[in-house]
Amino acid sequence: MRNIGKQFFYAASSILPLSFLKKTSQVSTLLPYHHTVSDRELLHIKHLYAFKSISQFKSDLDYLLKNFVPISPEQLVEKVNRDEQKRDNTFLLTFDDGLRECEEIIAPILKEKGVPAIFFINPAFIDNKELFYRFKISLVIEKINKCRFNSLLIQKCFEVFGSEGINEVEVLVLRIKKIKQDEMKNLDYLAELLEISYNDFLTKEHPYLNFEQVLKIEKMGFTIGAHSWDHPYYSLLSLEQQLLQTTSSLAFVKNNFNQKNTFFSFPHEDISISQTFFDEFLKSDVQCDLFFGTQNQIIERGNKILHRFNAERPWIKINNNISSILLLMIVRLLLNRNDFNRLN
Repeated sequence: MRNIGKQFFYAASSILPLSFLKKTSQVSTLLPYHHTVSDRELLHIKHLYAFKSISQFKSDLDYLLKNFVPISPEQLVEKVNRDEQKRDNTFLLTFDDGLRECEEIIAPILKEKGVPAIFFINPAFIDNKELFYRFKISLVIEKINKCRFNSLLIQKCFEVFGSEGINEVEVLVLRIKKIKQDEMKNLDYLAELLEISYNDFLTKEHPYLNFEQVLKIEKMGFTIGAHSWDHPYYSLLSLEQQLLQTTSSLAFVKNNFNQKNTFFSFPHEDISISQTFFDEFLKSDVQCDLFFGTQNQIIERGNKILHRFNAERPWIKINNNISSILLLMIVRLLLNRNDFNRLN
């Protein structure tokens, strides 16, 4: 939906009683996902997406606890294994990317309120060994905005992409935002031009959890899951590479943490992943009790994958967010489009 359509949808869903939406949508378990929560400006995220403040996050939790029932990851596995789709009004929070705020801010709040959660990590980034290339994008854009009146420098940045004679900062920023893992070298070239040190940023800011922090989260009673090895777009990988990213990260979690169940959330998106991926994964020796996608609570049968929705946009109140998701499920049911089937 376009922005106007989304605004209309949020407005329409807010008019309907929550009790009606819960009953009619046939929701089983709500799965809101976040990346981080903070009151600080995070330069590595600033130009990628917005996130909620601490007070907003606490308020969201209070709303969820008032209107829904928290479910543990273990209970969710049992529920899926029983193929149980009853309307029990449960919810489970998940957090992607293994950012430092997960241990410093999020886990203590969840512990205090008695809310279970899964924290999905990328092994390549633990201990701040590497910086996710999209975080590099945000740092580059931040520096470009500060140098926007240096026409010669902006032109040199355009030349990294084979473009000459252009010095419009907005055009350059849009081009940089389109960089994916197959163009990561361009981010290194830009960093050299802009005098950015990704290593210095990692050392000074340590944006990711270190290994001890992940252990601390686990000891607090939370679940650790896998989120691929280094967060690539699966659509740009071969089937073999997709499987390796998945199995290697799951194996890392299994070998380093004491987890009863194994969980995996796909990086970026999952809609491009074929049914063949799931069929081939079943042939591997690596176990995964549940996969998690991001297709707004749509139902996918047969692959043990549950679909989450984004709950971290600060301009959307949690009640409006959840009401719109429930209404979306109702619309899908009416249109017979609430089931997702993958292509080979």
